[in-house]
Amino acid sequence: MAPLSPPPACVAAIACDSYESATVEAALRQALAAAVGGLEGVVKPGMTVLLKPNLLSARPPEQAVTTHPAVVAAMARLCREAGAARVWIGDSPAGLHPEAVLWERTGMAAAAAASGAELKSFAGAVVPRPVAGTHLPVPAWLAEVDVLINLPKLKTHGLTVLTCALKNPFGLVCGEAKAMCHAKYPSPRSMAGFLVEWFAAVRPALTVVDAVVALEGDGPANGAPRPLGVLVAGTDAVAVDAVCARALRVRPAAVPMLRLAAARGLGEVRHERITVRGDGAERLAAVRLKPSKARWLQWLPEPVFQLATRLLRCRPEIAAGLCVQCGICIGVCPRQAIHARAGAAKAPERIDNGACILCMCCVESCPRHAIRIRSPLDLWNRLVGGQRGRL
Repeated sequence: MAPLSPPPACVAAIACDSYESATVEAALRQALAAAVGGLEGVVKPGMTVLLKPNLLSARPPEQAVTTHPAVVAAMARLCREAGAARVWIGDSPAGLHPEAVLWERTGMAAAAAASGAELKSFAGAVVPRPVAGTHLPVPAWLAEVDVLINLPKLKTHGLTVLTCALKNPFGLVCGEAKAMCHAKYPSPRSMAGFLVEWFAAVRPALTVVDAVVALEGDGPANGAPRPLGVLVAGTDAVAVDAVCARALRVRPAAVPMLRLAAARGLGEVRHERITVRGDGAERLAAVRLKPSKARWLQWLPEPVFQLATRLLRCRPEIAAGLCVQCGICIGVCPRQAIHARAGAAKAPERIDNGACILCMCCVESCPRHAIRIRSPLDLWNRLVGGQRGRL
């Protein structure tokens, strides 16, 4: 007898036109009903629930770099309604941002206060979590969590094409250890493989994507907000990312991270095996998010990646007018390639291009958009733009 095929993955895509509290909660209820038959199928009375938003850095919600607090607060309220004893909100950002500043600027402090949730620090005791032949530090309190709910933001990404359901749990790794992972897995392909291993180690029970306003262009930190008006939900994070990839007009199987996850049996990547419910699917299919200029890096094998990025001088650069010498990029760089300018109060930090591995940790962590990646496409874009201006 031939083996039975697994049932199709179910993903909900529900229209949500604003971050107004009642609008978000109504759309979230619809998404949960369509995806899992209601939150009661995931959260049971007495459970401790961790809500894991994307808190990449201390940015205000309107920049669309982090998960909007309205989505986090609505989910926290519904978890309470389902009987959760404790609802926690937590994430470890890129860079050493003071947690009080991170929570305040991202709106998480207000979200917790409005919903009765508790903000959890990643600065305390840690325990090792085995993954990919090594151990990475996670908060000791993570052992008390019964249900992990993944709340990513839909964004483009220079190294992984998109950052959404599969990549968001990486934020459970504490502090500087995330940067060390970039040093160990420097190319897009090697990092994609590691992220799949990490996802397999922590696997959230449910994912709800904030795509009410997505981030396009040079994500995950320096792109532009793009209203999509959608919440996407499902228990299969691979299928959720495959549906969200429609907004980028990208074949999910062409994204290394999704292809590897599907091959490992972590989820469904084939559109014909994914059932999409809700009125938001048409919205995702009707747009095309502008991709990152660095998206071509994903296709390069690691030796070619290292050679090509050096020959093409594809490296981060710091804008003198924006850098305030806060030192966050210095602390997050896994290769100590960024240095303070001695005796220069107003000069930007200095980058040693020979030591840089193009991990983009500095770009992701800078709170002032002061660091960007130089790309060989910049000159082409300027030339094309100049010609168009003459037409």
